[in-house]
Amino acid sequence: MLFRVGDIVTRNSYQNDTFFVITDIDGNVAYLKGINLRLFADSDLSDLVKVEKKDVIDDDRVTSNLTEHLNLDRNEYFYLPGKILHIDVLQFM
Repeated sequence: MLFRVGDIVTRNSYQNDTFFVITDIDGNVAYLKGINLRLFADSDLSDLVKVEKKDVIDDDRVTSNLTEHLNLDRNEYFYLPGKILHIDVLQFM
């Protein structure tokens, strides 16, 4: 199957669980950016399945399915207070 940059695809090896846009193709490898999730990946072109834009599931369904399966407790992972570092950079001409 012929793929081009900008095509929407899923990966067979991950049970077609996430929708991606092809951002670059180098030889037999496609570089992918997630549509519904902040995710970057690469994949062999033979592992990809092209998806029509109308078939892309909206964000709410994807994130609700993920949270149901993961059952993460935020307090277990984010117990340290954040720190903000502010740097002013001066540029001289």
